[in-house]
Order: sequence, then structure tokens, then C-alpha cells
Amino acid sequence: MSDVALFHQSVDVTTAVLSGAREKILEHRLVSDLAVLMMRRGIEMDVMHGEFDAHGHDVVFEAAGVIRHVQLKAMVAGGKRRDVNVNVRLRSRPSGCVIWMAYDPLTLKVIEHRWFGGGPGEPLPDLGNKVVRHSRGNASGEKAFRNGHRLLGKVKFEVVEDLGMLADRLFGPTRSPATSLVLAQLRQRFGLEWRERVRTTMGRADWEGSIELAHLVDGYRVLEQVGELSPDNWIAIHAAQPLDQARRNDLGDLWTTLFIEHRRWRFASPFEPTGAELRRLNELAAALHNAVVSELAATEGN
Repeated sequence: MSDVALFHQSVDVTTAVLSGAREKILEHRLVSDLAVLMMRRGIEMDVMHGEFDAHGHDVVFEAAGVIRHVQLKAMVAGGKRRDVNVNVRLRSRPSGCVIWMAYDPLTLKVIEHRWFGGGPGEPLPDLGNKVVRHSRGNASGEKAFRNGHRLLGKVKFEVVEDLGMLADRLFGPTRSPATSLVLAQLRQRFGLEWRERVRTTMGRADWEGSIELAHLVDGYRVLEQVGELSPDNWIAIHAAQPLDQARRNDLGDLWTTLFIEHRRWRFASPFEPTGAELRRLNELAAALHNAVVSELAATEGN
């Protein structure tokens, strides 16, 4: 056996002295794997790091209109560790969460992910009241409390089946870019009450009854974010397309189009849509109404 092979066999990558390097490798692997997955889903993902690690998170992900401050934890696969130390500052972030990885001690390959967090736009769930103590004692041998940290038990974490499920926990299920951006706007504007605000704003499922609902979002902002700088061009394309099943299921497309249409006809005053144009707009408003009802039913309690 070569000296190189003997050297490789002698290195224990799980030792405390290698903890910093090991954590960085695991972080890079998570970032890389998630980036590839989101790219395959057709969703751009941005990754940011803080200059200091005192703010409760290790990495920040932004994708599908969702910003996630993530604290990372790791242990050897099959390890007996029953809890982790979580910084309470993570609660101040709008979508703070914890990802606990289990890795193969020979390859540092992540073989299991555990998840603790709320839905996109929702705060970190309750951390409990088990305060962490310092690992070393003071001059009297007493281990003081670390009031800014809580011990979070393993049972509080959800084992996610694969990386796809982890991405769903982070950013929600795969949606069109417009839908992701519309839902992100609603969460940013109304917080945890966004569903109730939408529900109470829904009027009749027709053109005249959809004015208030349409203006819950800023369609101009959505157009900018998807790279369409001309509202007229957006309307020209969408007015020419039939409302097939794919479009009827695209809440963001429908909502953005209805917003732009209401703005367009407002500036056309005193003219009002009639005939075939009014029928098209009534169909658009009814399709959005149905899509909103489906979305509220699907996300209730998430």
C-alpha cells in the first residue's frame, strides 16, 4: 500500500480540530446541491453570507421571492447527539430556520437532512425554554447560562426525504416565477394575515367585482422582476392567448394580467370594456377567483 493511501486512511475528519473546515465543506455541499436543484426547477437562487456569525444564521438563501436565514448544524451519521444549540436571534428573521445535516464520516457526503422552521415568510417556531450552558466552567467550576441560546431537541426536527423536499420547505412548492413573486408580495405586505386579507377582499368573480382584489399586488413590480418592461407588450401577448388549463392554474400570471388590465382601463376612462372584450375580462377575473380559492385551500395551515 502506498504512503499516500496510508496517509488518507489515518486522517479522522470528524475530529474537533477539523470542525471549521468540515463545517465549511458541508455548507458548500448544501449550497451547491440546492443551487443545482433550483436551476433544474428554473428558479434563480442567490446565496449570501454575513460578515460575522453572531446574528443567528450561517447562510442566507433567496429564491422564488423568499428570503431564508439559515442556521446550519451537523453531526456524524448514526451519532447519538440528541439536541443542538440554536441562537435565539434567528427568531427575529422573517423566515429563520435550522437545517441539521448528518454526514458520512469517510466522505463527508450529506446523507440526511432534518428541518426546523415555518413556511415561507413565517417566523421560526417556538424554541422552548431550555437555556444552553457554557461548555466550560468559571473559576468556581460553575457553567453559566448562555441566555441567547436554546437547546432544541432532535424530536423537534422533521426528517425530510430528499433535497427536493428540503427545497419545498425552504421556498414552497415549485411555482411559476410570477406566482412566486405575487405570493411573496402578499406575505411582505400583510405578513401572516395575508390569507385572511385576500379572503376578505375577494368580491364577485367578474370584472367589476375584481378591482380591489387585483390591486392587492403591484403588477408593475412583478413585470420588472420577470424582466418584462412593457405592460402593453404583456397585455398584447396574454390577450392573444386562450385561457387554457395551464394559464388557469398560474395564479401569478392571472393576477398580474388582471392588475395591468384594470390599470389600463382606468386610464381609458370614460370608456369601458364591452362585448367580446368584456367577456374576456370577465373570464380572466373568474379564473383568478378560482385560482385564489385553490391557493387558499392548499396553503391553509402551512
